[in-house]
Amino acid sequence: MRYYLALPASWTANRVWPVVVVIPDAGRQFQANLAEFVRVRGNRPYILVAPEVLSCGGSGSRTVEHYSYTSSEWASLQGGDDFAFENVGLGAVLAEVHGLWRGESKAFLTGWEAGGHTVWAQTLRHPERWCGVAPVTTNYQRRGVEATSISRGPERASLPIQTFRCGAPTGDVARAMTVIDQQVARAISDARSHGFQPRPVIVVPRVDHGPLPDVVLAWCDSLRAH
Repeated sequence: MRYYLALPASWTANRVWPVVVVIPDAGRQFQANLAEFVRVRGNRPYILVAPEVLSCGGSGSRTVEHYSYTSSEWASLQGGDDFAFENVGLGAVLAEVHGLWRGESKAFLTGWEAGGHTVWAQTLRHPERWCGVAPVTTNYQRRGVEATSISRGPERASLPIQTFRCGAPTGDVARAMTVIDQQVARAISDARSHGFQPRPVIVVPRVDHGPLPDVVLAWCDSLRAH
């Protein structure tokens, strides 16, 4: 799995650093989405990581121009199980960030809109990887989520999961919010029925649809403060 990484300005190898993994929407603008978090991060100590995941949207938006994989790598990824690839790939990315860049062993995870397919699957399948999960106005259609794939690990009960929702969506998103809200409710219900404890949705007033990096990073700050 390829990924983009942005180190904090104060980075040194003399300590460990919190990590935030950021997943984009179906537009798959990995670098642009990462740049939004870099812009908001300021002097915060987060290593920001944008992995080139395959599952953040339907097959119609998964085209090679959105990715940096070589032709042979891209060919090898076609027709396989995207979620199996990401189970292994994200584990390898986190291990590499830990080993090369002194990232903490557990990371924060966030993603918005169609990035919710990735975020919810990773949350339910691998709660042991995350110190906090912040889905943002997400889609959820149980992709990559079957009863047999959901973790039964003890970490699921204590994993902080806070869903955020944009409070002032416009255009097509505003018209689709009823469906999005239904999908989020289903994700939360599925999580709770398998022993996770997601918190009630927080509606962020006066903001349009987007990754909400300021809200997400402030929430990460609040978890680290405890």
